[in-house]
Amino acid sequence: MSKRFMSAMVVTIIAGLLVFTAGVSPSLAGEKKFDLSFTSAYFDKHPTVKNGWIPWADRIREASKGRLNIEYFNPNTLCPSKDNFDSTVDGILDIGANYNGLNPGKFPISEVMELPLMVPSAEAGALVIWDLYTKYPEWRNEYKGVEILWQWTSATYQLHTTKKLVKNLDDLKGMKILCWSPKLIEIMKMLGANPIQVQPPDSYLALQRGMAEGVLCPLAPVKSFKITDAAKYHTIVDLLVGPFWAGANPEVWASLPDDLKKIMKETTGQKLAVISGKTLDEGAAGDSAWMKSKGHEFYELPDAERALWAKKVMPLREKWVSDMEAKGFKNARQILEDAISLGEKYAKVTGRGYK
Repeated sequence: MSKRFMSAMVVTIIAGLLVFTAGVSPSLAGEKKFDLSFTSAYFDKHPTVKNGWIPWADRIREASKGRLNIEYFNPNTLCPSKDNFDSTVDGILDIGANYNGLNPGKFPISEVMELPLMVPSAEAGALVIWDLYTKYPEWRNEYKGVEILWQWTSATYQLHTTKKLVKNLDDLKGMKILCWSPKLIEIMKMLGANPIQVQPPDSYLALQRGMAEGVLCPLAPVKSFKITDAAKYHTIVDLLVGPFWAGANPEVWASLPDDLKKIMKETTGQKLAVISGKTLDEGAAGDSAWMKSKGHEFYELPDAERALWAKKVMPLREKWVSDMEAKGFKNARQILEDAISLGEKYAKVTGRGYK
C-alpha cells in the first residue's frame, strides 16, 4: 500500500470523524457531564420532593441535554441530617438543604421567619424569606460557605396529638410535646406545655414509644414522617412557619460551565422558592383530606381562642429584636417590620395554606 494511498485514507477518516462529531450531542462530543447529589430533611415521598424538586431536576436534565443530572437522596443517607450545612460546605454534599432550626444559633437573623404569626401559608413565607435574603447583606452572610440557590419556609405549624384533641390552652397545659428547634421549645413553654426536642425524622418513634403526647409541626411532612401512624388528632393553629435554605458547595458551583450555571439560576431563586411553598401547601391540603378519610379528627381553633394563644407568644417578637440588637444587628427592628409587612402583602396573594 503506497504512502500516498495511506495518507489519503487517514485524511478521509479524520474528515469523517469531524462530520460525525459535529452532529452528535455536546456530551458525546466531549463536553463534561455533571452528576450532583442533593439531600434535605425531606424523604422522597414528601410532596415537595415528589411534586417540586424531582420535576425541577428533570427540567435541569432536559435543558442541559443530559449534561447536568441531580440525584435526590433521603435524609441521613449521605450524612447525618443535622450536618447538611457543614457537609455542603465541606463538599460531602453537592447540593444540600435543611431546616434552619436543626442548627441552633447559626442563622439568628433568619429566625425572624420562625416568630409567631408572620405568614398564613408556606407560599407566602417563601416569597417573604427570598425577598429578605436578597435585600439584607446580614441575611446572606449567615450562609457563608454555601452558594445559596433558594430559600423557603415550611407550611404553617399545627399541633398533632396521640390521645386527645387539644381545644384550648387548658387542654395543652403540661402535655409532653415534641419540638424540632429551640425556638419551638420556647413557644411551647410559653403556651404551658412540656417540650422535648427531637430531630424531625425521629418524631414517629418518639410518639410511638410514648415519649411524648404530640408534636408541633406542619401538616405537610406528617405523612412522609409516619407521624400519622401515631397521632390521630390535629389542632389547626397556624402558629408559625420554619425557615429553610438550599445551596450548592462553592467548588462544585464554580466547576459548572457558565451555560449550566445560567440554567440553574433561571430555575431556582424565587421560582423554586414559590414551587417549594406551593407544594407544601398543596401537600398539607391533600394529606388533611387523606387523614380525614382515615378517621383522623381535626379541630380548627376559633378566632377567640387563637387570639389567646397569640397573646401568649407575641412577646417573642420583641425578644428577638432585643437579642439581635445585643448581637450588633442594629437594623433588627427594620428586618422584623419588613418581614411583617411583606407577610401582609403576600398573604393577600396566596391566601391561607390550610384549606
